[in-house]
Amino acid sequence: MSASSPNNGLCAICSDKATGKHYGASSCDGCKGFFRRSVRKNHVYQCRFVRSCHVDKDKRNQCRYCRLKKCFRAGMKKEAVQNERDRISVRRTPYDDQQRNSALSVATLYNADAATKSMLTQITTSDITRKALANVGDICESMKQQVMKMIDWAKLIPPFNEMDTDDKVSLLRSHACEHLLLSLARRSCMYNETLLLSNDTVITRTSLDNEQNKITCRIMDELIQPMRDIQMDESEFACLLAIILFDPSSRNLTISHRIRSLRWQVQVNLEDYINDRQYDSRGRFGEMLLLLQNLQTIAFQVIEQINAYRLYAGLKLDTLLLEMILQGSHFFIICVFSS
Repeated sequence: MSASSPNNGLCAICSDKATGKHYGASSCDGCKGFFRRSVRKNHVYQCRFVRSCHVDKDKRNQCRYCRLKKCFRAGMKKEAVQNERDRISVRRTPYDDQQRNSALSVATLYNADAATKSMLTQITTSDITRKALANVGDICESMKQQVMKMIDWAKLIPPFNEMDTDDKVSLLRSHACEHLLLSLARRSCMYNETLLLSNDTVITRTSLDNEQNKITCRIMDELIQPMRDIQMDESEFACLLAIILFDPSSRNLTISHRIRSLRWQVQVNLEDYINDRQYDSRGRFGEMLLLLQNLQTIAFQVIEQINAYRLYAGLKLDTLLLEMILQGSHFFIICVFSS
């Protein structure tokens, strides 16, 4: 049996279930994508051992040098990847390629986030214990700061900036609270049992009343801890923010099909970024997307709590928060975009 034969339906590189013959060898989608990316990006890998690493379903991401070598030994050919790219380029426009590779690249999204995130000084655990405990007013002020940063961030993403104002507003208002919560979780990852707000006040597990403490605990347990477990980096975080932003089901959108395409581009670029990492990336993309479900339910709980304070405790909410978080009239937010 030749190296590129079907081998009872198994991938000739890692022995996972093959999905067909790709680039000259029977392979799974994972090895197919790995070979394609390696060739297209002209990656040069290094082996940390003696260039004879075992490559199988469970360990295929541990050494990219040996995995690529095995792809070639199985019969995969660079020419097949190049021919595929030539065929695709006939169907694409130069603008399509620019959108895929630049406008929503991981680097572009990372730079947009880095340019607008809170410039808080790295502080030690002992320092954070001396921070003032946040009250409801502090929380609302921090949320307002984060909303303004969210708007500035979105303006740095080229496809978003090209949209009509009404569509921009629809996208931002649909998931503003999720954006704020994810930013809060990222900012608080380095601290134990403490949430660090953008205005330099803090929330602990027991510093607020019972209902608010439930939200605090959910943020710590269902957002921060999973982010720590997978050691989410800044580039992955920036892509996750963009996936939240480009929701084709947002209310009152006039370009849902376009938004769906933008979200798909971000997801593909994030998948490629994850798969190019040195560590075992299997399941990592799925773990990140699972965060979004927790994020959505916590955001709903936060909005309910804010409404309760407005109705029963007379909380005066800033106009921007009222429009972005509670979906009030969007006259003020349009003015913010116009400024």
